[in-house]
Amino acid sequence: MFYDVRFRTLLCLAAASVTACGASINAVYEGDVRFEHCMALDSLADVKPTLRRACWDEWLQFCTFGQTRDRVEYATLRAGQLSHASDFDEGEWTPPSSRAPAVPEPTSALAPPPRLLTADVAAPAAMAEAHADPDANDGGAAASASSTAEEVAPPGAKCSASCQTDWKECQDDCKSAACEKGCSGKYTRCMRRCF
Repeated sequence: MFYDVRFRTLLCLAAASVTACGASINAVYEGDVRFEHCMALDSLADVKPTLRRACWDEWLQFCTFGQTRDRVEYATLRAGQLSHASDFDEGEWTPPSSRAPAVPEPTSALAPPPRLLTADVAAPAAMAEAHADPDANDGGAAASASSTAEEVAPPGAKCSASCQTDWKECQDDCKSAACEKGCSGKYTRCMRRCF
């Protein structure tokens, strides 16, 4: 008797949870169907602009639940365009192009993607020119080129160079495998401090 009541309770809860999700799924589906209906009305030339405007207004008022932002923006834009149209003439309609594309359009399928960040392009070019002919540069130019190279060095480069120098000195002094292992341990600890 007790298990029968518990089973019925669980069965009722399962049925209630399934029907609770059904309403939202149905609303999203209805919004999708209505959106496609309004799009179809836009593609037909013999439909009056007032009917198209009414379709988009109705969709915006009742069917936006669960719809994507781009659909809502498109419907708002289209309703705004149709609000200025007369009953017999829609005027010039152009598809919405209010936003600029996120990336430039490709020029060829085989071409690499275009470079979007141009601020860092000048630094490697200037460094390549400075290192191209070291004899042509005077002492001041060579010093400025080396300072540019230091600025471009990755983080921790000085510290890791110091660790490497210490490791080489330790390896030169070692005569046994245990000493070499100790040098490697010191090198590892030194590199951990660098990063």
